[in-house]
Amino acid sequence: MFEWWQDALLAATGLLGGTLGGFLGLGGTVVFMPLLKMISDAGTGTSVGAHTAVAATLVLNVCVGASSTIGHVRAGRVMPAVVKVIVPTSIIASFGGVMLGDLFKGPAEVWLWRIFGLLIVYVVAMNLYWMVRPRREAEVSEPSPPPAPNRWLAALTGVLTGLASGLLGVGGGVIAVPSQQLLLRLPLRAAIANSAVIIIFTCIAAAVVKQIKLASLHGDLATAWLIVAILAPTAIVGGLVGSHLTHRLPRTYVRIAFILFMVWAAYKMLTVQAAGAGGAQ
Repeated sequence: MFEWWQDALLAATGLLGGTLGGFLGLGGTVVFMPLLKMISDAGTGTSVGAHTAVAATLVLNVCVGASSTIGHVRAGRVMPAVVKVIVPTSIIASFGGVMLGDLFKGPAEVWLWRIFGLLIVYVVAMNLYWMVRPRREAEVSEPSPPPAPNRWLAALTGVLTGLASGLLGVGGGVIAVPSQQLLLRLPLRAAIANSAVIIIFTCIAAAVVKQIKLASLHGDLATAWLIVAILAPTAIVGGLVGSHLTHRLPRTYVRIAFILFMVWAAYKMLTVQAAGAGGAQ
C-alpha cells in the first residue's frame, strides 16, 4: 500500500512519536495521527481513514507506554496508589469512547479529525500554562512519601482518560497528565510516569474493541496492522529514549518545539475536508 519513501517517513514518525510520548507521558498519538494522515495523503495509494488510523495508533500507544514505563519505574516515579484507581475507571470508560466512535461513519468521519484537532489545541494550551506557571509546578514538588490521592478525583481522571482513548485513539496522556496535575496536585514527572502505565491498560482494552468493530466502521484491519508493523519498532526505541530524557533533561526547550509542532498539526486537522477524510478506508 505504501511507497518506499512513505515507509521511511512512517518509521521516522514512530521514532518521533515514541520519543515525545515517552518524554511527555503521551501515547504518541498526537504525533502519529496527523503525520499518518499527511504521509498517506501524499502518496499515490489509498488514503488512511480516521478509524483505521485510530485502530493502529491504539496498538502503537501500548508499545510506547510499555517501553517508556521501564524508564519511569527505574527512576522510581510511578505512584501505585494513583495508578490502581485510574486504570480500572479508564478501561471501563474507554469502551464508551469506542462506542461513541459509531457516531462518526461515512462523511461524518471528518469530525473525528476535527475533534482530534481540538484536542491538540487543548494539549498546546496545557503546555503553555505549565510553561508560564513555573512557580505553580514548584509548589507541587515531589513529596516523600507521596500523599494518598483523592479517590473520586482520581476516578474522574480515569473516566476522562478512557473516553478520549477510545474515541480518538489517544493514549490518554494528553488528558491524564494535566488532570493529575490539576486535580490530584501531582508533580509533572510523577504524572508523566503514572500516565505511561495507564496508557498500557487503557489502550489494550480500547484496541481490542476498536479492531472488533473496525469492519462495521468501514476501516481496514490489514492496513492498520501494516502501520503497526512499520511504526512499532522505532516507537518502542523512542519510548525508551524519551522516558530516560524525562528524568535527565530540562523540558522547556523540548516543550517549545512540541508546542510549535502541535500548532501546525492542529491547523492540519481542523482544516481537513470531508472529501479527503471520507476516502477509502
